[in-house]
Amino acid sequence: MGPYGTEKSVSVPKASLVTSASPLWTHSSSKSLEKINATLGVTVKVTNRNFTKDLNNISSPVYQNFTQLFKSQMDKAYMGKDFPQYRGVIIRRLFNGSVVVEHDVVMETNYTSDFQKLFENLIEIITVKIMNETKRLPGDSEECRAASLHLCYNEEATIVNKTVKLGFDLQEQCTQKAAKDYAQFYYVDELDGKLACVTKCTSGTKSQLNCHEGECQLQRSGPRCLCPTSDTHWYWGETCALRTSKSLVYGSVGAVGALLVVMVVVLIVLLGRSQRKLHRQEYKLSREWQGEDIPGSFQNTGIWEDENLKEDRFSLENIYDHFQPSLENVDPTMEFHIQRPRVVTTVQ
Repeated sequence: MGPYGTEKSVSVPKASLVTSASPLWTHSSSKSLEKINATLGVTVKVTNRNFTKDLNNISSPVYQNFTQLFKSQMDKAYMGKDFPQYRGVIIRRLFNGSVVVEHDVVMETNYTSDFQKLFENLIEIITVKIMNETKRLPGDSEECRAASLHLCYNEEATIVNKTVKLGFDLQEQCTQKAAKDYAQFYYVDELDGKLACVTKCTSGTKSQLNCHEGECQLQRSGPRCLCPTSDTHWYWGETCALRTSKSLVYGSVGAVGALLVVMVVVLIVLLGRSQRKLHRQEYKLSREWQGEDIPGSFQNTGIWEDENLKEDRFSLENIYDHFQPSLENVDPTMEFHIQRPRVVTTVQ
């Protein structure tokens, strides 16, 4: 417990706003929050009243009179130029001891980006005001015992919570009103100085997904960047941050194509040269074989005849030089059998 019986912790929950938006919109048309309603719990102990069963019955005259007097006195305590956000009190519970009153102080304020700081200041204002009211007349004083139209309090039993509660859960409403398949991607963020129900595709928010040259679209799988194609570039990547020049790609493809054509031409030339070289080697080998004196081959070594016959028209040399065999009457299917030669040796 802190001074004046207040709690030490300070926790101001973030406000949130619910709006409806088409799940496929690339820019959410958010409805901004103009007002923020909140409550702060306070507990006081009334010392000049005794708790009765009638105070448990909200329809009884005793309950009605007591709550009316309490609210009227709290209005006087809280109202002021330093607390224009005050909108009244709501009694939550009455219980014994003399009469302990749990109530909420209702506040309403215009939305500002620093509303959390504003609520922290209002908590301090409420604390000061209720402490001033509870110590104004000591509960055991003669004035307090004689005051039938005035409530007195125990200063030490006064408790002020340090948690401001919003009147509604804006984040929950934001999720509920969004399309079922897309609700998980909606959240509360500041838009144009006010709270709004948005997605990462909502333009103007601090958490907006930067798609660079592309366009953000909310899909069933979540926010995605749709990358464009321009006359000069292709854009790609998760956020369309990467790009490739079309002229560079076309130039590279053309260079590769030209290189392949040159390689094919070179291969054809090399293959042709290789074939011609092979044919020349085979021809040379055949000519060399024909020029060798190989046993079993036939060579025209000339014909011997008498010197007197060499000049004759019908000499053997002239006949062989002008001899042209005729193969018209040769049957190519006829088998020609040659007796295998035998080696005959003679005894010397």
